[in-house]
Amino acid sequence: MKRLKILLAVVGLGACAASNPAASAGETVRFKTADGCAIEASYQAASSGSYVFVNTHGLGSDRNEWRVLEDGLKKKGYGYLSLDLRGHGRSLRCSGKPADYKTFSPARWAGLSADIRAAADFLKSRKIRQNRLVLCGASIGANLSLKAVAEGLKPAAIVLLSPGLSYAGVEAAGFLKDASSAPLLLAASENDAYAWESAGYLTVQAKSRNLPAVFKAGPGGHGANMLSAARPELLDYILAWTGKLR
Repeated sequence: MKRLKILLAVVGLGACAASNPAASAGETVRFKTADGCAIEASYQAASSGSYVFVNTHGLGSDRNEWRVLEDGLKKKGYGYLSLDLRGHGRSLRCSGKPADYKTFSPARWAGLSADIRAAADFLKSRKIRQNRLVLCGASIGANLSLKAVAEGLKPAAIVLLSPGLSYAGVEAAGFLKDASSAPLLLAASENDAYAWESAGYLTVQAKSRNLPAVFKAGPGGHGANMLSAARPELLDYILAWTGKLR
């Protein structure tokens, strides 16, 4: 654990550059958070009765990093809402003022879970209940997704790609005690040492709280970059795991 503590200050800062500059194929939608941030996202409706993934990217990235996952979800009939977190991509205004993630303090980073709660509210306006949502986060997006659940969201499941014990001061382990009983899928690559150790630790902690959690080794890389058309094993596992939810 000492090794993890040493890495806290550096991992997650600029760890997830946008992996694909092409725009998402989904419908562009916009909504506001409770604290006044304008969020832009890509939305694809699900087939009748299917799950909708709420995809939250890593620090310094944007919603375009989810293209491989979005393609896989669409083929399976699942929907998605892929966010540009405040200060990223095209979500650059909060209460009428410019927002830039490069200026965020740890306290402000912690507030980004409000973006995920606002996404759930947007989907509610589209008649999609929380129990049809799968929260999927990469890197700091994983930590924020877990935080949003601790704050009251009740999704069908949670997918955490390369979570960390702490990214930009957003500490994941503390949210487990307040998390719902939604199934957890944690994934990290062995060559991504901090995320690998963090995900393993979080899996053990979740199981010690009798939360349904499974750990899956990634094929290499960090966050959404583990989802590769050339190495589809993790993507296939996520889709199969989702198909077994009840």
